[in-house]
Amino acid sequence: MQTTETNYSRPPLRALPSLRWRRWLDRWPIAAWVAVAVMAVGFYVKSTQYGVLAGSAQTVQHNLSPLETARVKAIYVSIGDSVTNGQILAQMDTTIVDSQLAEAEATLAAAEGSWAGYEEQMLTLLRTCDDDIASAEAAITQQKGQLDSDTAKLTELKSMQAKRDALFASKLISEVEDDVLRPEIAGLEKDVITCGQLIKMYETTLASRKKERDDLQRGLKLAPGVDINQAIAQKTAAQTDILKNAVEMKKLEQANYSLRSDGDGIVSAIGIYPGTTAKPGESVVSVVSATRSVIGYLPEVRQGMLKVGDLGYAFRLRLPPLKVKVVACAPEVDAIPTALRPSTSAQQSSVTFRAQRIVFETEGPGSFAPGESVQIRLTSKFWADLRYRLGLQW
Repeated sequence: MQTTETNYSRPPLRALPSLRWRRWLDRWPIAAWVAVAVMAVGFYVKSTQYGVLAGSAQTVQHNLSPLETARVKAIYVSIGDSVTNGQILAQMDTTIVDSQLAEAEATLAAAEGSWAGYEEQMLTLLRTCDDDIASAEAAITQQKGQLDSDTAKLTELKSMQAKRDALFASKLISEVEDDVLRPEIAGLEKDVITCGQLIKMYETTLASRKKERDDLQRGLKLAPGVDINQAIAQKTAAQTDILKNAVEMKKLEQANYSLRSDGDGIVSAIGIYPGTTAKPGESVVSVVSATRSVIGYLPEVRQGMLKVGDLGYAFRLRLPPLKVKVVACAPEVDAIPTALRPSTSAQQSSVTFRAQRIVFETEGPGSFAPGESVQIRLTSKFWADLRYRLGLQW
């Protein structure tokens, strides 16, 4: 029996393009997953090209201290307590300022009475001067009118007497008839002299009263033509306002003896306890407040690779990451604080690790606890959320 040997050879794919594309189509899920993995790795590498920046939240600390030396009377909080803006945290002893306030209020009350009496006295003196001036002017006017009348009548009588004397000289009238007008003329002459003297006296009185009024005006330091009545009232009101301001200043000083928080935060330290005297500037209670800023440290080898406006996420233990933005970049390179070095071995090492300081600030809601340590990654929101859900914040 004759055996025929048959040799089968597979045709090359290049010779059959349809078979080659069919094989690729049969294996597309594998290719798709490989492409997705490559893209994911590319995006991850691109979003984490700056690595991890160690950082810490900036601490905003308010030290409450008295403005004057005083004894601490009471402390109303303990370390770790949460406080709100304006809350009284400590009270200083106000014994001295209380007595000063009482003295200022007593001075004001006494001054208001004395200024009222002074104002009344000055106004009475002013009215007296004005009345005397008006009376003197009226008397002068009256006496001048009387003088003019008596002078005119005396002139007429003297003219008539001259005619009578001529008639008597001609023996036309008797001596008795000639002397009829002489008593009246003599009386008028005395009246004219008296009127002149009275006018001079009233003019002297008028000048004296005007001088007194001018002296009063100069004593009040008033310009000529100013209403003295109004000026006296304004001066007494100004003096009263000065004393009222002194009382208000003492009240403000008294209020400053209550040490109030300058913002929301947590009591971090109590420097001076009740019964101890505190000097101006000495911290009695310290409060730290939450902040929106964090300082990151970019390794020296990557100096200058970040710029203002770059976005990233600050990762925290057991809390969702916060979106942050670069707001400032220090031009110099400094040593990284030991507590912020990237690993425990690095913290224990004597080698100096250097980095560029980068200031970040949260973009959305949320804030950092004072001094909180964070790790900043300039990554996308997708990778930030993924790391958080996988528990890879740190």
